[in-house]
Amino acid sequence: MVKISVIVPVYNVEKYLPKCLDSLVNQTINDYEVIIINDGSPDNSQEIIDKYAKEFPNIIKPFIKENGGQASARNYALKKASGEYIMYVDSDDWIAENALEKLYEKAMDDNSDIVVCSAYKVLNDDYSLMESFDTIKDPIKSYILNRPSAWCKLIKKEVLKNKELYFLENHYYEDIAVVPAYCLYTKNISFLNIPLYYYLIREGSTMNQLKYTKSLEDIFDSLDYLESLFKSKNCLSVYKEELEFIYIENLLHAATLRFLPYKEGEKSILKIIKIMKEKFPNWKKNKYYKQEKLKYKIVCSLIYNGNYMLVKKILKI
Repeated sequence: MVKISVIVPVYNVEKYLPKCLDSLVNQTINDYEVIIINDGSPDNSQEIIDKYAKEFPNIIKPFIKENGGQASARNYALKKASGEYIMYVDSDDWIAENALEKLYEKAMDDNSDIVVCSAYKVLNDDYSLMESFDTIKDPIKSYILNRPSAWCKLIKKEVLKNKELYFLENHYYEDIAVVPAYCLYTKNISFLNIPLYYYLIREGSTMNQLKYTKSLEDIFDSLDYLESLFKSKNCLSVYKEELEFIYIENLLHAATLRFLPYKEGEKSILKIIKIMKEKFPNWKKNKYYKQEKLKYKIVCSLIYNGNYMLVKKILKI
């Protein structure tokens, strides 16, 4: 067993992969592995993987599988991982050279099942801090409200071995279906207020599609699945306000904005409005929503009241 298994799914990222792998093979910690899953990538990514595997045979553990999507690649890699902890890194992103060391030290110091670090968002060589963890009053609630992404987190493998926490395969929004629920299977969660992860925003990534894809509708199944996990742990009422805000942020706000540019998305927007009216009719009283900026509240209110065409004009969509 090694301390950490870093899992990197690879598909059509030959342009970005070297920077990612450079950051992973030059970590300051010892006793870790990098599991790279070539998910049937048709480009030259495998040549790059082979090069790094040859140069760093004690670190790089390469595997090739038929294309099945990021969730499939992550699930596959998890079964190959020997680490006490798991960290997911997207193949177009990179991490600080001391990221694994800092995360593992925090896990050991706090006896944590999960450690969450802050991150930089990188857009056209512009770096902006995505969040700050200066004050964490309730780690569980803060975790649920944190970005529902698999990356930026060091997670004890024992937590992820629960089959109900496997990523939903052949699915968009596979992260949000399970990641916020990790906390329900843990004893302790820590936050590290140091930006150790670099998240690259690029055209052509999964959530930046230029054309409508029906897979955008997977958000409905993913949120249903997430809700079922909270229900199975009898936590729906305990974390009602946090779950409600997940729906506000990821369904009413973010998902609607993804559907808005397309005629095909109008039916889904109507479905979103119906879900919010039935599940969370008093969502405007949500304490987290009340803390959002005025523009955010205006957009959500207009969408909820069916004035989403006005939103298109306001946001110039």
